[in-house]
Amino acid sequence: MSGKYGVKTLRPCVGGGLAIQAHFEKGFSMEALCKLLEGIAQCSARLGVARFSHEGCTFTLYRSGRVDVHRAESEEEAIRLIDEIKPIVEAAFVEQPSTLL
Repeated sequence: MSGKYGVKTLRPCVGGGLAIQAHFEKGFSMEALCKLLEGIAQCSARLGVARFSHEGCTFTLYRSGRVDVHRAESEEEAIRLIDEIKPIVEAAFVEQPSTLL
């Protein structure tokens, strides 16, 4: 992976902007993540995924630490937004990322 969070552009979004994939250095405890994002996100600990919106972009966080950002204008904007959400979700990080998405 190159660059911060290993960001890479996947494709243009149907709703505008870009679909961008990135990775945190650690995976998530989904139980902790769902509790942190309660009332903000659609979250399934069983499926290992949480989805929410922030500044007009949709974020999907996976148990493995993968982050998908939809409707970002650029990779730089995606990195800035990931930097903004990281302090909110980092309490749910676990030492060893899961191999499951």
